[in-house]
Amino acid sequence: MKRIVIALFLLGSIVSVSCAETAQDAQDAKEMDRLHDKIVRTKKQVDRLMKDILTTYSDQTDAVIGTFGPDIKVDIIDAGKNMIVKADLPGMEKDKIEITLEKNKFLKISGSREIVKSQTAPGMVRQERSIGKFDRVIELPFEGAAQGIMASYKDGVLEIVIPKKEPSKEDTVKIKVL
Repeated sequence: MKRIVIALFLLGSIVSVSCAETAQDAQDAKEMDRLHDKIVRTKKQVDRLMKDILTTYSDQTDAVIGTFGPDIKVDIIDAGKNMIVKADLPGMEKDKIEITLEKNKFLKISGSREIVKSQTAPGMVRQERSIGKFDRVIELPFEGAAQGIMASYKDGVLEIVIPKKEPSKEDTVKIKVL
């Protein structure tokens, strides 16, 4: 569904740009701009609807488990011989966080957190917290060494220090041209 909306948005943008360039009068260009604005508004509404559906039913269906991952904010810092990855994971317990380095290039951060939802009436007091699993896979800009990786979690921020993999002579092979 989201891909369809994005495709429509892109198609509308392309049509808008190409038609605006060849339009012979200002009226056609204005109409294309209005169409573009309608497509952008529709995409935003569909995005809000999908987010609302996923957050409303995330504790009831296994199909939406993993929806927290894209929301995790991550910084990757090049610190010379190391890469430092910082991820915002507020409210997590450190024993429910799992970190793996796959193929020396892909860092996977996963875990689970509890969500408590309650709603009362009259006066409508509402409290929400999320429950579910999340996965976030990050492609690192450099290959990481398997040894010496350290991770710490403090004040809702996960910090992972990954030593960069040193290129070895075995990785470089000289080939003779015949």
